[in-house]
Amino acid sequence: MINSGWNDLLHDHSLPAAIIDLDALDANIERIRTQAERSGKTIRIASKSIRVPFLLKRILERGKGTFQGLLTYSLTESVFLYQEGFRDLLLAYPTLQKKDFVQVIPLLKNDPNAITFMIDSPEHLEFLSACAQENSLPNPIPVCIDLDMSYRPFGIHLGVQRSPIRSEQDLLEFIGEFKKYSSIRLKGLMGYEAQIAGLADQNPFQPILNPIKKFLKRRSVPDVARKRASYASLLKERGISIELFNGGGSGSLTSTLQEEVVTEATAGSGFLQSHLFDYYPSNQQEPAIYIALRSSRRPQSDIITCQGGGIIGSGEAGVEKAMIPVFPEGLSLMNSEGCGEVQTPLRLKHQGVTIHLGDAIFFRPAKAGEPLERFKSVLLISGGKIQGEVPTYRGLNQEFQ
Repeated sequence: MINSGWNDLLHDHSLPAAIIDLDALDANIERIRTQAERSGKTIRIASKSIRVPFLLKRILERGKGTFQGLLTYSLTESVFLYQEGFRDLLLAYPTLQKKDFVQVIPLLKNDPNAITFMIDSPEHLEFLSACAQENSLPNPIPVCIDLDMSYRPFGIHLGVQRSPIRSEQDLLEFIGEFKKYSSIRLKGLMGYEAQIAGLADQNPFQPILNPIKKFLKRRSVPDVARKRASYASLLKERGISIELFNGGGSGSLTSTLQEEVVTEATAGSGFLQSHLFDYYPSNQQEPAIYIALRSSRRPQSDIITCQGGGIIGSGEAGVEKAMIPVFPEGLSLMNSEGCGEVQTPLRLKHQGVTIHLGDAIFFRPAKAGEPLERFKSVLLISGGKIQGEVPTYRGLNQEFQ
C-alpha cells in the first residue's frame, strides 16, 4: 500500500514514472482466481490492460491454470507476444491489413492454432481466406465470431458499436458463409457486454446518472445471459461444436461467470485496478498502478504544481478520464486546468498537507494499460522496496495500434 516511504524510494528516479504495487497486484490475482475457480470457468487476460510482458507472465503463472490465454488487441502485438512465449492468443478485433498479416504466416505454418482471429462479417472471411490461399497455409485459420451483446429496448441501442450480428438469424446466415471457405475453421464465439462491463454505476463524477445506469444494468444482465444461451443452443441444435465461448470483462465478472454456456471470461483492468474500476459495487480489487509526478512549483501557498500529468483515458471525454491525485492525501485537481500536458496544479484542501518542492506526488490513472504506452518501463514495489524495473511494450521498442 502506498505510504510516505514511497517518496524516498523515488528520490533518485526520473519522474514521471509508472509504478506497479506487486503486493496489490498479487492480491487482485488471487481474488479473481478464486472467483473463477468457484465458477468452474477460466480467465483470459486482456493484454491491452497490462502491456508489460513481465506482468502478463506473472498473472498467468499465479493463476495456477485458472488463467489461460490472452485476449490481444493488435495483430502485430499478437505476433510479438507469441514470439515472447505466450500461447492461446485470441485477437479481439478484426484485421484487414495484409501488410500486418504477412508477419503471422510463419507462425500459422508452424502452429495452426497460434492466433485465433475475430470476425463478424463476410469481408473478414474473404480477407482471411485470400491470405491463406496466397500464402499456401496448410491448415484452416481458426476464427471466433463476435456477437453483439448490446441492450436494445424499443430498438434503442445501449452498448458499443461492434458486431452486426444481433440475432440468431444473423448468426445462422453468417455461419452459412463458411461453406465457401475451406481455409477457415470456426473455433468459438465471443459476446462482450460493454454496457455492463464498461459502465460504472457508482461514478462520483456523474452521480445523477448512477440510478439510471444501475437500472439499465439490472435489465441488461438477464438479457445478455438469454442471448448467449440462445446462441449456444442454436449451434448445439445444428451439431456445430465450438471450443470456447468468451464473455465479460473486469466490470462484469460476477454476472458473466454465473452463465452456464460461457467457458471463459476476460479480465484485464481488474488486475491493476485503475480508478474507473472503483465505481463498480461488485469490484473489490486494490489499486496496483500509480503514476508519480515531481512537484516543481508553488504558485501560491495553497497550490502545488507538478511536472507533466496529461495522461488521459480514452473513450467518451469527461473529467473522470483524468488521473486523480491520491498521495499525499488532501490534494485535488483544479477545475480550471485539470491534468495538463506539461504541468498539473493541485490545490491543498487543508493546512495539514505538507509538500516540499521536489517531492513525488502519486496519481491513479483512469485506465490501466493505456497509460503505459507513455513509459518505457515500470517500477515494481513490494514490501516498501523497489524490487526491480521491467520494460513496457514501448521499452521493448514495440508500438501497437
